[in-house]
Amino acid sequence: MKKNSITLKEINKKNILKIIIDNCPISRIDISRLLNISRPTISAYITELIEEDFIKEIGKSHSSPSGGKKAVLLQFNNKSGYILGVMIGVKTIRIGISDLRSNIIKLIKIPTEEWQGPQSVINKIVEGTKELLTMMDINKSNIIGVGIGVPGLVDSNFGLVIFSPNLTGWENIKLQKILENRFELPVFIENECRVQAIAEKRFGLAKNKNDFVCFETGVGIGTGVFTNNELLLGKNGIAGEVGHIITDLGGKKLCHCGNVGCLETLCSMGSLIEDIQEDVKSGKKSMIKPGDSLDISDVYKYYNLGDDVVVSNVMKNANYLGIGISNAIKMFNPEIIILQGKVIEFGEKYLDRIKITVAENTFPKVKDEYNIQYSKLGEKVGLIGATSIVFEKTFNLDNLNIAEEYMIKKTLRISS
Repeated sequence: MKKNSITLKEINKKNILKIIIDNCPISRIDISRLLNISRPTISAYITELIEEDFIKEIGKSHSSPSGGKKAVLLQFNNKSGYILGVMIGVKTIRIGISDLRSNIIKLIKIPTEEWQGPQSVINKIVEGTKELLTMMDINKSNIIGVGIGVPGLVDSNFGLVIFSPNLTGWENIKLQKILENRFELPVFIENECRVQAIAEKRFGLAKNKNDFVCFETGVGIGTGVFTNNELLLGKNGIAGEVGHIITDLGGKKLCHCGNVGCLETLCSMGSLIEDIQEDVKSGKKSMIKPGDSLDISDVYKYYNLGDDVVVSNVMKNANYLGIGISNAIKMFNPEIIILQGKVIEFGEKYLDRIKITVAENTFPKVKDEYNIQYSKLGEKVGLIGATSIVFEKTFNLDNLNIAEEYMIKKTLRISS
C-alpha cells in the first residue's frame, strides 16, 4: 500500500493557495485569520509559494482595519503554467491552451473525420497540440497536463472510452494511457457533457448551485449532472444519459446507441434536419426545394426568414427537448437547467417553447418556475471544463489527504 506522507506544511500551503484563488486579492493577515495560523507561519508559507511562482504581490490595500500600515495584497499567478484542453466532436476537434485559471488563450479547430477511426483522431490530436504549442512558442515543460472531453460512455477513473456511438470504432479505447505515452504529460479524460457541466460549475451559471443539469445539443443529446454538489458518474461512468432514455415507444428511428426511440432520435440536430427534409419531400410549402442539401447553418437561415416548415419543426424539436428536460427535473430536481450547443442559435422563442412544454408536463398541479437558461460560456465551454479538470486533479485543493496528488513544483516556470 502506498504510504500517505502528506505533511501539515503541505496541507497548510494548499489551504493558503485555495483561499487566495477563491478570495484574491487578499492580505496575509486575512489569510492568517481565516486559517487561525500565526502570521509569521503564514508569511513563511507565502514566501515559498511566491518563490514557486504560484502567487504574487500586486500592491497594497486602500486602508487597514486598524488604521495602521497598509496590507500587501496577494493574488494567484494564473500565468505560472499552461494547460492543454481538447474537445473531440463528431465533426470538429477543438484544441485550446489556457492559463491555470482556464482562460483560453488560443484555440484551433481540426476536422474530426471520425469515419477514419480512433487512431486517425488520436494522431490529429497529437499533431494539433504540437502545432498549437509551436504557434504560441510555448515549451512542453510549461504544460501541467492535458484535459480531454469525449462524446459517449467514458470511465474517467480508468481513462477508458467504453463506447462512443457517434465515433466510428470507438469501443474500449484506453485513451488516457495512449495519449500519456504520446504526450509524456498527465492526461485526464471525461465525457464531453460532464466536462461542460464542470465548466458551468466553476465559471458559469451553476457557480453557486449544488444541483443542476446541463443539456448539450448537437449530433446527439448529452447531459452532465451535478447532485449534492458532486458530479454524477455512476458505477462505470455512464449515469445521467438522458439522451438515451426511450421516449418514443412506437418510434422507428434507430439511435446510434443501437436502441430505437431514444430522446436523441427526436430532438438532436440531425433528427431536426431529417424531419425538415421529409416535410419538404412530402410537398409542404417551403423555401427549401426537395433534394436540396441542408445543414444546421441552413436551418438557422430559413428559421430566421420565417420558413413555415422550418419554424414548425424547430418548435416541435423544442417540444421534444422540453419532454426530456421535464424527465430530468423529475429525476434530479435541479436548481437550474443549462442548455448548451446548437439550439442556442434559435433564441428566446425556442427557449420559451421549452419552458411551456416543461410547465405542462412536470407535475402541472405543482406551480414552480423552473429555471432553464442558455449557457453564457460560448463555444469555449468544453475547453474551459477540460482545462479545469487538469487544474483540479493536479493541485487537488479540495482533498487534503492525498499526498501523491500534491504536485506544486518549483520547476514549473513560463519561458520569458
